[in-house]
Amino acid sequence: MIVHNKFDLQLVLKFSLKNILFSIGVTSIAVFLHFEIGMKYWQIPITIIATLGTALAIILGFRNGSAYERWWEARKIWGGLVNDSRTYCRQVLSMVNLNHAIDQDPSKVKEIQKDLITTHLSFINSLRLQLRGNLDENEWNEKVYKGLDKVTFESIRNKSNKASQLLIQQGKKLEHCLNTGFIEDFRHMNMDNTLTRLSDFQGKSERIKHTPFPKAYEIFNRILLGLFILFLPFSLLPIFSDMNGWWLVFPVTVLISWVFYGIHQMGLLMANPFENFRWDVPLDALCNTIEIDLLEAIEADTIPKKLIPNEEGILM
Repeated sequence: MIVHNKFDLQLVLKFSLKNILFSIGVTSIAVFLHFEIGMKYWQIPITIIATLGTALAIILGFRNGSAYERWWEARKIWGGLVNDSRTYCRQVLSMVNLNHAIDQDPSKVKEIQKDLITTHLSFINSLRLQLRGNLDENEWNEKVYKGLDKVTFESIRNKSNKASQLLIQQGKKLEHCLNTGFIEDFRHMNMDNTLTRLSDFQGKSERIKHTPFPKAYEIFNRILLGLFILFLPFSLLPIFSDMNGWWLVFPVTVLISWVFYGIHQMGLLMANPFENFRWDVPLDALCNTIEIDLLEAIEADTIPKKLIPNEEGILM
């Protein structure tokens, strides 16, 4: 997620260079036909371009609004994951106790609490890595597998959806706590409800990830945008020729085309909030926040540092 307000010319050129070159090429053809060939009748009334531009702006605005809603929904989902992670941690620390436990060893409670919290952190990070399609074994080992007990690790190792399996394992651990008296029935029900909400958030995240933005929007917008850029210099050239400033058609065409193309690209990028781009929902930072809060709560020996934006002003 970009958190700065700087204008990065290099980034702009990276994403719009093809569009700029296309605009220059089309304008050069229009100038050549107008002055060298003498085909001055190749003119398009400005009203047609204005109508086409208005239609394009309406469609782009509607598509970008839908793309932003998709991005904002993803952010709200992960905000819910942060909140319910804190709720789950509070429930583990306050509801798992020795009141009705068969084993009255105080160290056993601490061990169970730590295991439940660690398994939850593995779930959060596995969901993040799955959504981003991250297959880096080192990161999976460090963030997901490292803190798991042997039984849990073996149960999820070969599963395709490890995040879902980790939620199942959390449910089984809570059931074991219920059977051994570390949790009462009512408290177990409340904690299971929290797991249900976490599962719901996972499903919503996967829905956004695996449901592509309607391709009809993209295809139609590309066609309309291409026609607009293609016809634009043929409409502007007669105007600037009458003003004895025909060369101005180049910067004006490039600028207008770049604005519409930039809006088009922004919608494409925001419609995919889990692709590990600089415009994405900052999953790394959100998982880092959860880790810090939960590990501090159980007084872990090692607490990760708070993630901050990098030198480019990007928070991942």
